[in-house]
Amino acid sequence: MYQDIRLRLTKLFTAVLSILLAVLLGVCFYFSTKQQFSLQLSSFTSQSYTVCESIGEQTILTSRWLASHEENAGFRIYLWDNGTELFHNADHANQLLPEYAHYLFAPAAGRTLQPCGKTGGVSVGRHGILPEVLHYQKQLVKNGSILQVCFLQSLRPLYSRIRSSLFLYFFLFLFSLCLLALFCWYFTGRLLQPLLASQESQNRFISGVSHELRTPLAVILSSASACEKAPAAEQKSFFRVIAREGAQMSDMLEQLLTLSRADSHGLELHMEETDLQTLLLETYESFLPLAAGSGHNLSIRLPESELPLCVCDQGKIRQACHVLLDNALSYTPAGSTILFFLVEDSYEREISIGVQDNGPGIPAGEKEKVFDRFYRVNPASSAVRQEKGHHGLGLAVAKEIVSAHRGTLTVSDAPGKGALFLLTLPLKP
Repeated sequence: MYQDIRLRLTKLFTAVLSILLAVLLGVCFYFSTKQQFSLQLSSFTSQSYTVCESIGEQTILTSRWLASHEENAGFRIYLWDNGTELFHNADHANQLLPEYAHYLFAPAAGRTLQPCGKTGGVSVGRHGILPEVLHYQKQLVKNGSILQVCFLQSLRPLYSRIRSSLFLYFFLFLFSLCLLALFCWYFTGRLLQPLLASQESQNRFISGVSHELRTPLAVILSSASACEKAPAAEQKSFFRVIAREGAQMSDMLEQLLTLSRADSHGLELHMEETDLQTLLLETYESFLPLAAGSGHNLSIRLPESELPLCVCDQGKIRQACHVLLDNALSYTPAGSTILFFLVEDSYEREISIGVQDNGPGIPAGEKEKVFDRFYRVNPASSAVRQEKGHHGLGLAVAKEIVSAHRGTLTVSDAPGKGALFLLTLPLKP
C-alpha cells in the first residue's frame, strides 16, 4: 500500500509540475521568438535606411557596389530607374526565392520587372499564417529621374534558428521532466515517512496493548474459573485478585485514553494559577506512607523564598508527579533515598520539579527510549513490574502532559548514581 500511494503521488506531482514547466517554457519560448523577430525587424529597418541613404548620396551606382551591400546586409536590393531595372540579371529576381517574386512583380505584368507594394516603409509579407519576408521600398528623386529602391529579406533563416531553439526547449523539457520525476519520487518518499512511522507506531501500540491486556485478563479468567470450584472461605482471595487485576486494567485503559487524546490534540487542560510549592507538599505527604511501607527514604526540598504562581493544569501536573514518584519507588531497591524538589530559574522564567534517586540508574543508550510507550529498560524484570502495575505507559503519559503545557521532561544521571527526572514548566505558557 505504501509503494502504491507513493507511486500515485509521484505521478500526480510530476503531472502538475510538468504542466507548470511546459507553460513556463512556452512563455519563455514565445518571448524569445518575439524578441528575435523584433531584433530581425529592427536590424532590417536600420540597414535598409542606411543603404537607402547611401544610394541617395552616390553619384555612380555599380553592380559591384550593389553586390557588396547585399552581401553585408544579408538581403536583396532591387533598383528601378523610371521603371527600368538597373543591373538586371535574369537570375537576380530569383536569387531570393521564386515564391517571393510577387513582392517584386505586378500580377498582370508577368515576368516584367515592376516595383510594387508599400512605398516608404517596412512591411511584413505573409503567405499563410506566418510572415515570410521583410519588405521595404522607397522612391528617390535623383538627377531629375525617379529612382525606386526595394529591399527584400527572407525570414527563413530566422525560422531555422527558432526551430533550433524549439528543439532545445523540447529536450530541456524532457530532461527537466526526468529530474522532476526523480525529485517527486524522493519527495513523496520523505513526505510519507511520518505516515509510515505513524503506522508502525500504531502497530507497535496495538501489539503492546494486546500483550499488556492478555496477562491480567488471563489472571481474571483463571481466578473466576477457580472461584466457581473453590469453597466459600477461599473465594474472597480470588475476588481480591480479580479486583486488583481489574484496577490495573482500568488504570492502563485510563492511561491509553490520555495518550489517545494527546495524539489527536484533544488533551484538555484546565489552566489556572497554581502554587507548585503547595502541590509538591501535598503530593509528598500522600506518598510518605507508600515510601515507608516499601522501605524508601522520601524527602522533599522546597525553596525558602516564595515562588511566583505557575499557570498550569493542577490535576495533570499532579498526575505527572505521581508517575515520577511511583517509578522511583518501584524501580529502586529498598533503603534507597528519593528526593522530591522544586527549583526556579528566574532568568528563563521557568520552574522545575525534580525527582532524584540513588538507585541503579538508566543506561545512557536508553534514556530517550524510556518515554516510549510500552518500553521497559529491563525486559527480564517485566513480571515484577506487572505485579506492581507498571505497563510502560506512565512516563509516556507524563511526557504528553508536560508537552501540552509547552514544557519539557528529561532524564539524566543523578550526582553519584541513580536517575534524575526533571519536569520543567514555563511560568506563563
